[in-house]
Amino acid sequence: MAGLSTYNIAFKGLAMGSHEFDFQIDKKFFDHFDGGIAEDGDVQAKVILEKQSALIVLWFHISGTVKVQCDRCLDMYDQAVASENRVFIKYGEDSFEDGDDVIWVDVNEHQVNIAQMLYDFIMLALPIRQVHPKDKNGKRACNPEMLKKLKELSYNSNSADQEEQSDSRWDDLKKLLENE
Repeated sequence: MAGLSTYNIAFKGLAMGSHEFDFQIDKKFFDHFDGGIAEDGDVQAKVILEKQSALIVLWFHISGTVKVQCDRCLDMYDQAVASENRVFIKYGEDSFEDGDDVIWVDVNEHQVNIAQMLYDFIMLALPIRQVHPKDKNGKRACNPEMLKKLKELSYNSNSADQEEQSDSRWDDLKKLLENE
């Protein structure tokens, strides 16, 4: 992760109070993470570091678009993302496990790399199902050729299901269901 040193935040020499950092996230950033859902994007991240005597609070404000593959037609499209998150950084000699939003750093540490956190927050901001958004007419911009092919394959698999359903062994059970 040597190429991600841009995302280091040095907190050792900072005065108490709030400090703001801006990051631009693009294809070079996503290239460092293998096997992700997003391969490219134009995301702005504003990180506010609030330094206190015993801990540091990082506030992440993320917005922009990432290029993802449509689950329906397999074409790439720009998916809007927006996220607001908070992470606590605590000082300690040993590593403790307090939760997903707490990071323990050694008292001698002078900086923290937030690249993995940014990536995780962007991925968590994506919807579970990625499908082209609707246009002003209420239609999705999916690839029509692929939708046609899916419809053909869906029709063929439905006709095979209907042949299975005509199995006479199930007729008596169907009669029971119809009587309800």
